Amino acid sequence: MTADDRESDRNRFEDLLVPLVKPGFRLAFAMLQSREEAEDAVQESALKAWRNFRNFRAGSDMGPWFLTIVANQCRSVRRTHRWSAVLVSDEHVFINVDEERLAQGADLRRALNGLPHAKRLVVVLHFYLDLPFDQIGKIIGTSEQAAKTRMYRALRDLRPKLNVSEAVT
Repeated sequence: MTADDRESDRNRFEDLLVPLVKPGFRLAFAMLQSREEAEDAVQESALKAWRNFRNFRAGSDMGPWFLTIVANQCRSVRRTHRWSAVLVSDEHVFINVDEERLAQGADLRRALNGLPHAKRLVVVLHFYLDLPFDQIGKIIGTSEQAAKTRMYRALRDLRPKLNVSEAVT
C-alpha cells in the first residue's frame, strides 16, 4: 500500500466518520450515563473502526457499522465497571427544566439502566437516535422484525418500572 493509498483511505474514513461522531456520542451517553465514559467510548470506537476500515465494504452505509462498534464498546465498559444505576449529574444538561420533568427523566434513566444491554440498546437507538427498525436490525445483527420484537419486549419490561399501563404504547 502506497502513501497515497493510505492518505486516500484516511480521508475517506474521516469523511464517513465525522457525521457519525455525534450520534455515536448520543448512543454512548445514553448507554453509559457519563459524559467522560461516553467520550472515551466514542474515541475508542473510532480507533477500532480505523483499525478495521480495510474490512469495511466500500459503498456500504458506515452508520450501522460504527454504531455497532460503539454499542459493543459501551457493553465492554459496563461489564468492566459492574455498574448499577447511575444518574446524570452535569448541571448544564438540566438547564431550564422544571423539577417534575427532571424527576421523570431520572426515573426513566433508572428504569433504562435496569434493562439488560440488548433491550436498552434498541430503546436508545430508536427513541434517542430516531433510527428506523431496519437500521436497528443491522446494528444489533438481526432482522427488522427481530428488532421490533426486541423493542416490544424492552417496552414491556419498562412499563412496570415506570408504572405505565399496557394500554400506553
